Amino acid sequence: MSSKNKPSERGATVNLSATSLDDAGKQRLLGVVLCGGKSSRMGRDKAALAHPSGQTFLSHAIKRLANVCDAVVVSGDSTVAHAVPTIVDPVAHRGPATGIAAALDYAIRHGFDACFVTPVDMPMLSGKDLESLKEDWHARDQITVAESDGLEPLVGIYPIRFAGPLRQLAESESRSLFRWLGSHDHHRVTLSAACCHNINTPEDLTDVS
Repeated sequence: MSSKNKPSERGATVNLSATSLDDAGKQRLLGVVLCGGKSSRMGRDKAALAHPSGQTFLSHAIKRLANVCDAVVVSGDSTVAHAVPTIVDPVAHRGPATGIAAALDYAIRHGFDACFVTPVDMPMLSGKDLESLKEDWHARDQITVAESDGLEPLVGIYPIRFAGPLRQLAESESRSLFRWLGSHDHHRVTLSAACCHNINTPEDLTDVS
């Protein structure tokens, strides 16, 4: 990746202290909250919406990932203040493949083995759901994604060895993760449709309780 296309980073830094003997051989997982959408149908930044827990959607998504990952970053230029690093897409609004590819490049530079991505607008996704994906990934060491009524490529774990292929996808005309996963080995973990429900419009907020 050329320097002009290298995703920028800001915010807090990841703790890169020496790994203890107890953690030797442990696969390090980077949590990534995807916030790169325009939120045009909602009319405001979805990351700032109020979650039933009393937090914003973004704060809840960060905390949810922090419970299952070694560190968490935000992908996209959200207007909501937060205390974790932000990875700004090299080109804005080019789709989630761009954000995932940039996050994988960040993960490689900072010594992580995979990225666990979730979207900011899926507020009912639970910690138990994330644990089930993590356990499956540990057992298989391949791309692990959720499915409910269909494939959910934005809820999944992507090993760093797919950074190059995903970067190529992000730079292509298609940028379709659905099509890309169709030609790459992956495993699916079934979650409920309610947990994987996206909040896209003000009317959708009535489903959040």
